[in-house]
Amino acid sequence: MTDSDLDTARVRAGRNQAMFREVNERIGELSKQWASAPQFVCECENTRCAETLTISVEEYERVRSDPGCFFVALGHEVGEVEETVSSTDHYAVVRKLGAGLAVAVRLDPRRDGELEPSAWLP
Repeated sequence: MTDSDLDTARVRAGRNQAMFREVNERIGELSKQWASAPQFVCECENTRCAETLTISVEEYERVRSDPGCFFVALGHEVGEVEETVSSTDHYAVVRKLGAGLAVAVRLDPRRDGELEPSAWLP
């Protein structure tokens, strides 16, 4: 894979995963009314994925504190576009790499408009 192909794959993955993050943000808002832990959608790069993950509000907020991170079902990690930063028995937390990281940060719905994507880049 060329550098250009890799950047394209990372950007595509970042966009796809940001879309799932948006869905989960809405689920998170609605879940404040629920007695049980919410079921979030897997935030992997596969737009056809339909797996759900049970994640506590505390876990969810901890991962959302880094706009480059996403929840994915175990086995849905893609090493070319992301690194696994932690995992449990039920899910992994991945962080976007390269051009995909910049996309993920730019598309973060919690971003206040003052934070530039470069502030999150390594």
